Amino acid sequence: MANKFEFQIRVYIEDTDAGGIVYHANHIRFMERARTEWLRASGISHYWHQKEYNFVVHKIALKYSRPILMDDLITVTARVLSCKATSFVLQQNIYRGEIMLASGEVELACISAAMKPLRLPDEIRDLIQLQLAHE
Repeated sequence: MANKFEFQIRVYIEDTDAGGIVYHANHIRFMERARTEWLRASGISHYWHQKEYNFVVHKIALKYSRPILMDDLITVTARVLSCKATSFVLQQNIYRGEIMLASGEVELACISAAMKPLRLPDEIRDLIQLQLAHE
């Protein structure tokens, strides 16, 4: 299993501002969709149906390189960079073909239903460790 997930998204008018350029906050939404699909493709589709833990964005840094435009077919990637006991970091990029449009680094923290830090579930940790081993 390679340590790079790719997910394609078509840009619709609802994603853009009055100038036809994707609104800056929607880049984060596109990255969220790709992370969800990464888990689904990895066999962890029950994540959103359980109640014992949740993931929250602890830190995010984005760089906008080029505009994303109405009707673009973009590819959003996710690659595991590191893992700690209660969090992990992903590199996420957005491309149009081979052209990088935006890049980001996202740290996701695992929390309990009581909103306290929680160790990563074994299946998530195993997935992350497997992908890190394929660097």
